[in-house]
Amino acid sequence: MDLLVVVPHPDDEVFGAGGTLIQYADWGLETGLITLTKGEAGRTLGLCAPEALGDFRAEELRRAVEILKVGHFELYDFPNGLPNNPVDGEARGHGFSTPQGVADHPEIVDLLLWRLEVLRPRAIITFGPNGSNRHPDHVATHRFVVKAVEKSGQKIKLFFYASPQPLPEYLEGWLPPNHVRHLPMEVLLQKLRAMAQHRTQALSVLNFMDRFSHRLASETFHLAGYEGPIQHELLWYARP
Repeated sequence: MDLLVVVPHPDDEVFGAGGTLIQYADWGLETGLITLTKGEAGRTLGLCAPEALGDFRAEELRRAVEILKVGHFELYDFPNGLPNNPVDGEARGHGFSTPQGVADHPEIVDLLLWRLEVLRPRAIITFGPNGSNRHPDHVATHRFVVKAVEKSGQKIKLFFYASPQPLPEYLEGWLPPNHVRHLPMEVLLQKLRAMAQHRTQALSVLNFMDRFSHRLASETFHLAGYEGPIQHELLWYARP
């Protein structure tokens, strides 16, 4: 496999890497996605009953995956940890009442190690040390992926989501981007369609568009261990 994305929640795949997944699939590269939870602690927006949110979001993710042209997809049902600073009175899934999250399941490392042995990815995209927004599931996923790659002994390029400039509260653990991909219009439009499939998370989508609209058409990553000039492809052989 050429590129594998490993994230904890449905919709984590599309904000930071949706265009890259689409474009690399169009170029004939083999792409994959592993999502660790069904996102059952997210918002429902009244679109489903709280106890149905996990399955509802799983279907949203499957529709997004089809648009993203992901070749290999795996969805697990580890618990969705509570988000930072939730708004009182929001309609949330039943997972919001459960204290556990990804961080409470260190066996994920062994699961990922097994999947790396089977899938043999050349590159992985996941969250950076600060989890982009310090969501505990994001931070734990970063830690588990790094540990699994180290244990695997494979030569895997490890890319982290890396915003050009983090908000002050997320500066600790931020890594600067050293790979920047600019998306053509036709790819951006497909990415926006994939984002729209996550209907229950529409407020998150709109918030991203409002605060980080400049990042819709560009995707930025930090390659672990790389210190050279800014690159524009994650894999040297990625081209039309």
